[in-house]
Amino acid sequence: MNPKYLSRGLFLFISLFTFYSTSFTMVDEPVVEDTSYWNVSPTLGLFFSQNSFSEYYKGGGVNSVALGLHVDLKANYERGSHTWENQLRMRYGGIKVGALPVQKNEDIFEMNSKYGHSFSDHLQVTGLFSFETRIHDVYELKEGERGKLIGNFLAPAYINMGSGVDFKTKDKMVSIYYSPLNSKLTVVNDEELIPQYLGNYMGGSARYELGSLLKFDVKYKIMENITLHSIGSLFTNHLNDFGKVDVNLENNLKFKVNKFFSVNLLTQVIYDEDILFDINEVETPGGETVVEKGPRTQFREVLNIGLSHTF
Repeated sequence: MNPKYLSRGLFLFISLFTFYSTSFTMVDEPVVEDTSYWNVSPTLGLFFSQNSFSEYYKGGGVNSVALGLHVDLKANYERGSHTWENQLRMRYGGIKVGALPVQKNEDIFEMNSKYGHSFSDHLQVTGLFSFETRIHDVYELKEGERGKLIGNFLAPAYINMGSGVDFKTKDKMVSIYYSPLNSKLTVVNDEELIPQYLGNYMGGSARYELGSLLKFDVKYKIMENITLHSIGSLFTNHLNDFGKVDVNLENNLKFKVNKFFSVNLLTQVIYDEDILFDINEVETPGGETVVEKGPRTQFREVLNIGLSHTF
């Protein structure tokens, strides 16, 4: 390195250090930021399951080990008629079945931010932003074996932005948000995955939609230590195929054993006209075999037993 640049850099560092040191020493009392309007609640969950069978066990079965990590970070601001709700959700899990390599069985990265201004006890004018994608490669699993690539980071990624009206009950256990004009951007940053998520769309690696969005978030305490949390969204595109609704519904039944141990039963239903699946093979009059594609209802169910703690 040139000594001239080294000396200049050292001089700049000493000058900045001296400036900040002087600034802090000039303050008689430290300024304490008021954070009483913020409510931060991080939740961390670690889930594990395992099956093991001896060589001579006649009941049948395959050895398997599964491990999952759930992170749910909420940071909510409320002051007067203003609210700002922020949430980061991450779900990641892997499973090893028999002699097969480790496969991923859960992968989601989601951010939500909602700002609201109340004009009554139950209604708010609200602005919403949400972002969802995968952490890294997701492969199709068929009969325990890895199939084709079906997901990746930013492939797909869903970005929603809009404004509307949010209804909340007094106890905040029910929230229903409606936006008459919501912008939805689907990004597929992988050429191999574009046909699966954008279909016959000819606009490149991203598709823009403008439509109506309905979201709900409902928490219900069934009994002591048992709660049901349901979230969902319904979206229809005003620019194309108006009336066809994209559906995403998720139910989480949580059994709290004690402060650290819990049991979670998660079910999810997804339907999106633009997410295409291979349906069957058809032979054309010219003798060529083509694969018919179309949307299908997607369903998943996850039962987790493990550690869960809200700090």
